[in-house]
Amino acid sequence: MIEVSNSWIGRKLLEISGNPDALGELYEALKQPMYAVAYRIVLSREDAEDVVQDVFVSLMHISETERIKNGKAYLFQIVRNEALRRLRLRGRESACENPEIYVKHAAEAGWSDVDRAMATLSAEDRQIVAMHAEAGLTYSEIAKATASSAATVFRRYRKALGKLQKFFCVSEDSSLCEEVSYERKIQQT
Repeated sequence: MIEVSNSWIGRKLLEISGNPDALGELYEALKQPMYAVAYRIVLSREDAEDVVQDVFVSLMHISETERIKNGKAYLFQIVRNEALRRLRLRGRESACENPEIYVKHAAEAGWSDVDRAMATLSAEDRQIVAMHAEAGLTYSEIAKATASSAATVFRRYRKALGKLQKFFCVSEDSSLCEEVSYERKIQQT
């Protein structure tokens, strides 16, 4: 498997104009994490797939001289922006603007426990969790993609994990939750 580092992404972005295979390699390496982030925003499999495809089409027009310092942050910022643009064009209200849409969609679609747990988070927190846990971005990369500070991203991510843990503790065996909480307290001392 290809290591998807910023330097690898940067090289592939520079190669796109002269090497069509570079775009294909980028697509194969990043389509799934990009889809996961897009899906958390548009709440539609078809729209998320379209977002990812549109991002890669736009990359075909990237300038050879354009220098990108952080390839992952750059690409996921494009994914986020394209997903939000798609919602605006379709005149659909975003789960970012109204979290109840996300919760309603989760209930109607018969989502998994993880999806229902994610529905309890704010739109911004869902994006941060998706970018970090599902797409593997660092806090600094997420900060660049969302125009936030790394400290804010870290704080929101930790807060979101706490909410997710509470969700599973309410819906699962409470003795397990007590063990997890106890272990966390031990690790903090």
